[in-house]
Amino acid sequence: MTCNYFFYGTLRHVPLLEAVLGHPVEARSARAAGFSAFHATRANRSYVFPVLAEARGASAEGIVVTLSAEDRRRLDYYEAGYQAAPIAVEIGAEPQEALTYRAPLDQFAPGAAWVFDDWQSRWGAIVTEAAAEFMSGLDHIPATQGLGRFPMILVRAASRLRARASQSPATLRRAAQPRDVEIDHVAPGYAHFFAVEDYQLRHRRFDGGQSETLDRAAFVSGDAACVLPYDPVRDRVLLIEQFRIGPMARGDRNPWLLEPVAGRVDPLETPEEAARREAVEEAGITLGDLIPTPHFYPTPAAKSEYLYCYIGLAELPDLPEGGGGLADEHEDIRRHLVSFDRLMELVETGEAENGPLLVIALWLARQRDRLRAQAGVERA
Repeated sequence: MTCNYFFYGTLRHVPLLEAVLGHPVEARSARAAGFSAFHATRANRSYVFPVLAEARGASAEGIVVTLSAEDRRRLDYYEAGYQAAPIAVEIGAEPQEALTYRAPLDQFAPGAAWVFDDWQSRWGAIVTEAAAEFMSGLDHIPATQGLGRFPMILVRAASRLRARASQSPATLRRAAQPRDVEIDHVAPGYAHFFAVEDYQLRHRRFDGGQSETLDRAAFVSGDAACVLPYDPVRDRVLLIEQFRIGPMARGDRNPWLLEPVAGRVDPLETPEEAARREAVEEAGITLGDLIPTPHFYPTPAAKSEYLYCYIGLAELPDLPEGGGGLADEHEDIRRHLVSFDRLMELVETGEAENGPLLVIALWLARQRDRLRAQAGVERA
């Protein structure tokens, strides 16, 4: 049994609708007279998705697609919390009835006008990429749990898009070709703030053949930005110190680590913007120029995480009392100003045992004389 559906919001973006349904669709332009799309709001917060509300003299533009009962099952999962209800639409000059998913107005109020083209240009590609991960939870993960994970799903989606757009050199290593990796099956093994994905895959061997089917798991997280603030005039850096669950889970007697400023790259951010934002949030400082250091995968055998690392030029006079971090993220951060020589001592003694800190510190050792000369400091 098939039925017509009217999409006025994010699912009006056909690539996203196809990602949710798992197949191509034929869409017809349509409109719902007497309605308009508005940003969903709740508790003085405005969301990027819309609600449909009555608006005299207005007309909500959208698309109509004829879909099956299985399509309805997938839509009900993706649109968890929304209710499908009939609505009168016009396809050209022809009036018809269709189902549309509407946010309950007792939970969301209409805010400012929602403009599809604005959402599509900013969010379309990221949300479309995120839909595949969200829909992989169908029949495995309750939709409400999936919605709770959606902010991190967006972070991971943006990371995947960033990875596809990058072209790192392949002068010594193998240059990958299409069909070098064939994924037979992928399923979520764990899904919460982070995710674990189970893969059945085959990959090209160095002898030209294809491997047997391999059972592999990947810990999936988003990209992160790391920055070591450095004052070339005072020749000192700012380190942060905080409790880390990884060393604790390993059994380390001291799970407090010295680190550079670091944090996840949000979906609409560049890594550079993330580094500057985290410097304000974690250290309370504003960075000047960012000098890229090597970017890298810290644990490629098991994790998808990719780190964008920088030296951040800054003025680092004596710090006021107090720590850093965001209270609503339960961050408890202590800041340390240390000389470059003290930083190298921490590296040599092993007290600095955070991977990104070691990479950036050693890169700073290579660049230090040049950075100090550019700041007008004469060599002794």
